[in-house]
Amino acid sequence: MCSDVSSSDCETNSRIDENTYLKHKRMKVYSLETNSVVKRKWFLDLLTCMFGIGSWILVNSLYTQFPLLVQNAPEGWNLPSYLSIAVQTGNLGPLLYSAWRKKFGNQYDRPLIISILILGIISMFLLAMFYDVTGIIFGKSHSIVLCIFTFTIALVGCTSSVLFIPSLSHYSDIYLVTYMVGEGISGFVPSLIAIIQGIGTTTCYTVERNGQNITEKAQTNANFSSGIFFTIIGIIMCISTVSYLFLEYLPNCKKEKIQTKPESVEAHGTKSIHNSNILLLVIQGVIVFFSNGLMPSIQSYSCLPYGYIAYHLATNLSNMANPIACFVAFYTNRTSKSVIYVLCSICIVSTIYMLMTAFTSPSPPLNNSIIGVILIVFIWVLFVGCVSYVKLSIAAVLRDEGSRGLFHYGCITQIGSTFGALIGFYLINVVQILKSYEPC
Repeated sequence: MCSDVSSSDCETNSRIDENTYLKHKRMKVYSLETNSVVKRKWFLDLLTCMFGIGSWILVNSLYTQFPLLVQNAPEGWNLPSYLSIAVQTGNLGPLLYSAWRKKFGNQYDRPLIISILILGIISMFLLAMFYDVTGIIFGKSHSIVLCIFTFTIALVGCTSSVLFIPSLSHYSDIYLVTYMVGEGISGFVPSLIAIIQGIGTTTCYTVERNGQNITEKAQTNANFSSGIFFTIIGIIMCISTVSYLFLEYLPNCKKEKIQTKPESVEAHGTKSIHNSNILLLVIQGVIVFFSNGLMPSIQSYSCLPYGYIAYHLATNLSNMANPIACFVAFYTNRTSKSVIYVLCSICIVSTIYMLMTAFTSPSPPLNNSIIGVILIVFIWVLFVGCVSYVKLSIAAVLRDEGSRGLFHYGCITQIGSTFGALIGFYLINVVQILKSYEPC
């Protein structure tokens, strides 16, 4: 009681008591997390990894099919820029969730996640059946069905950044890394399947018609169609959904959940922690501007002048670099800001070279040599690998803020990605500054 002290002393003592309580409360949380790391469970690693695979496997699988889709789509080389816009339109999901979260908090996250995962399953199986259906818009033929389902599967990926990742705050931070490994594998698995699928070859030949020599091209098919490819991805998405259900409802998983910070604790600590990591959020925004938005839009212009095989390898091997980078982060000091800054420098150099090859299309440097093919594939793989490590590291640092910090991470990711895709679409389809390459 404060009856024997002044009002100001009473307030001071109350603040001290509150701060002491909050300090001990946070120490208890961190202690629980430390114990969870020591006593990690293999089945949680497996389920969390499979849950992470479901975050972006739908969008990544679509990107791996670009080398095949651009050959027959009415948009041709411009198809990636259209689909990148459709992907970024999926940011409607995070926007709606942000408004939902502001009103209801995170108490309904579980049914929302389940609904999003089911939407992804349905969309992928429908895409497998109707991906090549086209229609006329403003007098031109367009891949209407492909664009529509690109939007719905993008809702899954984009929303996962602000919905899936914060749900992991109930588990030790080591499982965040496992989730990110799964997110990386979401690019590796489609790429591996796409390499088995093959791309087919294009052969140029000359025929004589009406006394004139005309150059035409013959194209061999891949080992199996994009429809079969999308069906396989849909099955994997089902497995990912079941994994999340196990994480939420399996008794052995539920008892591994740790005590999370109360809202009052997060509100008390968020401002100081967040302010110290403003630079990391800026880096994250710039990184995803290029890696998630701009570069996928212009990759066809950067790689296709070196041949369809170069485009195929750059697309799929770079996706494989993602989980490799995550595995490296798993065994290193992933929260080192010095490492983040060094890798960002490598990303800058790689980005400059890839932009140069895109803007000098259809005659980029070394486009008629094996060295040029090897270099462009290597640069794309290096870029994606470094970006993957940086994004995971930033997420690991911001994870100290709890679900709120990871929510900010997801928001800045989607904002940067959207602006990158819009710039790419403007350059390709509005000002038409990039020029395509015709092999024949």
